[in-house]
Amino acid sequence: MKNKYVLLMISLFFILPIKTVSADNNAVHTYETVEPSASPSATPIVESLPSVSPAIEPTQMPMETPLMPPVIESSPQPSDIKPILKKVKGVNLIRYSTDKVKVVWKKHRKASYYQVYYSKQKNRGYNLAGITRKCHMLVGKLKNNTKYYFYVKAGRKKKVSESDSVKSDIVNIKTKKYRRKIIFAGDSLCEGIGYGGAFSHMKSTAEKKVVAYRGLNTVTFHTKRIFNGKTGLQKLIAEKPYRAYMMLGINEVHYRPSGQMIAEYKDMVLSIKQASPDTDIILCAISPVTRAERARHPGMKHIPEFNKKLKELAKKLKVTYYDYTDFLKDSGGYLKLSYAEGDGYHWKIPIYSKFGDIVGRYDKSLDR
Repeated sequence: MKNKYVLLMISLFFILPIKTVSADNNAVHTYETVEPSASPSATPIVESLPSVSPAIEPTQMPMETPLMPPVIESSPQPSDIKPILKKVKGVNLIRYSTDKVKVVWKKHRKASYYQVYYSKQKNRGYNLAGITRKCHMLVGKLKNNTKYYFYVKAGRKKKVSESDSVKSDIVNIKTKKYRRKIIFAGDSLCEGIGYGGAFSHMKSTAEKKVVAYRGLNTVTFHTKRIFNGKTGLQKLIAEKPYRAYMMLGINEVHYRPSGQMIAEYKDMVLSIKQASPDTDIILCAISPVTRAERARHPGMKHIPEFNKKLKELAKKLKVTYYDYTDFLKDSGGYLKLSYAEGDGYHWKIPIYSKFGDIVGRYDKSLDR
C-alpha cells in the first residue's frame, strides 16, 4: 500500500497546477507542469526524483550455478580383464628332428596358457604355432637348412586376449639334418634294456643306446673308466643325447646312506647340465625287489625312502623324476615273483618288453 500511495502522489505532481505566493505582494502565481515533448533520439532524465520500484512483488532471480571443472570418468574395466602379464622367461630351442624343434620356457606363475609364435624373419611374418598349458611345445613341418625365429606369450585364456603378456625375447635356430638320441644309463638292470627287447617296443624314431654295466652305482658310474677309457658319466656326456634316463641305486641302497647317494646323483646331474645343457635328464625310481630278497638284505627297505628323496632332488634341480615301477609290484609293493629272476631283483627278459611299452608312451608324452 505504501508503494501505491507514493506512486499516486508522483502522478499528481506532474498533472495538477502548482500555486505559489510571493512574499512581497501576496500574489498568487499559477504554474502548470508541461510534459516535455517526446524526442525520438533522447530519453528524458529526471534527476530530482529517486527511482521507484513498480508496484509488484519482486521476482527472485534464480541463483547462477557456479562453474565446476568437468569430471572425467575412467572407463569401467570388465571384471575379467586383468593387468597385462609379465613376459615369459627362459625360452630355449632344442632340436628334435630334421623338421621339428622343441620350444621350452620357464613356468609363468600367473599364466594358464602359452602361445608360441614362429617366423622365418625376425621382425615380421610370425605365425601362431599353437596354444598349450605346458611349458614346452613341439613345432614341426619346418624346412631343412632354414633359420627360424620364435617367441612365447603368456595368457590367462585359451585365446588371444588384452591381458596377454608382451612377447618374450626372440630366439632362433637353423634347422639341419638331425636324429635325436636317447640314452639309458645305469647298472645291470639298465643294461638289460638293450638286449631285452625294450627298444623295439618303445616305438620311437629316436636312436636309442645304453650306457650301463653290471655292478655300477652312484659312485662308480662316474669313477670307473670301463667305457673305452671313459667313465659312464663321461660316455653319456660325450653322446650329447636329447634325453637321458638315469637308473642307478639298486646295488647300494641296502648299505649306503640315502643322503650320500643323493649327493652323488646331484653332482652327476650338475655335470651333465653344464656339459650338455640341452639334454633332458630323467631320474628314474629304483625298481622293487621280491619279498625274499628284502629278507636277505633288510636294507632294501630303504628303496621307498630313497625314491622320495630322488623326487625331491629332481624338483630342486629342475629335472624330471619318473616312477615307472607300478607295473612291477604285487599287492604288497614287492617285485612280482613271476617277473623276477632267481636273485630277486633282476627282471626276466619278457618284462623288458612291457617296460618298453610303458616308457615308450611316457617318452612321447614328454614332447607333446
